[in-house]
Formats: sequence, C-alpha cells, structure tokens
Amino acid sequence: MSTSPSTLLTRKEFEIFLLLYAAHVDYVYSPEEESYIRSISDSKDYEKMLKLFESTNDYSCMKIILANKKIHFNSETDKNYYFSLLKNVFEEDGDYTRIEKSFIDFFERIIDSE
Repeated sequence: MSTSPSTLLTRKEFEIFLLLYAAHVDYVYSPEEESYIRSISDSKDYEKMLKLFESTNDYSCMKIILANKKIHFNSETDKNYYFSLLKNVFEEDGDYTRIEKSFIDFFERIIDSE
C-alpha cells in the first residue's frame, strides 16, 4: 500500500482515516474510540485505513488529510458532518481532553485555509 502524501481516498476511507488520526492525538486509542470508528465503517475499509495510518508518520498523515480535504470538504454541510464525527469520537471514551479540544480548533483552521 502506498503511503504517499498524495494518497487519494474515497469519502468513506477519508472519514475512517481522519477519525483514526484524531483518535490518536492524545496518544490513547481507547477501546471505545475503536468501537465507534468500527461501528461506522465496514471491516475491509477499517483494516485498510488502519494499516495506512499505522504505516504513515504524523507529517504524512496530515498531508494525506490535506490532500483529501479538497475533495471531501465541498460545503458547509460536509464540514459540519466531519466536525460532528470528530466530536463523537472524542466523547466516546468519556474523556474529551484538552488536547482533543485543541485539535478541533487546529483542524478548523487548516480546513478553512487555502
């Protein structure tokens, strides 16, 4: 599997990859977060995106997210949908940390850029 920063993902793959990235920002991937992501994914896409995520460094993960943002963030509705997913995964383990809240602010800035 290519881990090129220019990796283009389907909408569902992007959703899973984004949530995997976000779920790891506090360095704790809880069973509840994993369960939530799996519940909105099919197992084939989940395993594929988990493999991509685990084989990609942080900088390259962000490059993948930014490359796909241009495809999957086409409207305010899309933006609200993804931010809702992020909030859901962060709240899933009952510990919505300051790091996770900061990630939401950071992510909003990078989504609004360009």
